[in-house]
Amino acid sequence: MAERFRTNGAAAYDIYTTRGNTARPLPRPKKLPEEPKPQPQKKPAAHFELSAFTILGGAMALFLLFLVVFSYARLYEATSEGAALQESKTELTEENERLSYEYESKVDLETVAERARELGMREPLPTQIRVIEIPGSDTTEVFAPEEKNTFVRIFEAFQSVFVDLTEYFS
Repeated sequence: MAERFRTNGAAAYDIYTTRGNTARPLPRPKKLPEEPKPQPQKKPAAHFELSAFTILGGAMALFLLFLVVFSYARLYEATSEGAALQESKTELTEENERLSYEYESKVDLETVAERARELGMREPLPTQIRVIEIPGSDTTEVFAPEEKNTFVRIFEAFQSVFVDLTEYFS
């Protein structure tokens, strides 16, 4: 039996110091003849074909892009117009308040009665006065607009885009 030696606490045997080592160097394999490297082949030029679906898809993409750009232009115009209208509304509201104040400050019932007498008007006689009583059950009905189908609204939206396009470019 061969003696076994351990190296400084390792679990592996030291194969170089073990007696009876019969390991021989492995024979080296013979070199194979070198194969010639393949020559790079020229790739044929790519053949470009347009199918009907490619053309149709490109046309649809351009059309949709045009619609998006046109919609943004319409949105910008509507926003600008809305801002101008809001400013105009503010000015008109201020003018209305000023004129209402001026009107109310100039209304004097005595002056109105005097002017009416100058024009030949007179107060009504008691027999000419009619009193109308309105019962409390008088009501008003407000009708809401009819809700449209989704497809009808989509169709009307496309129709309005085409109408706006023709108006814009005419």
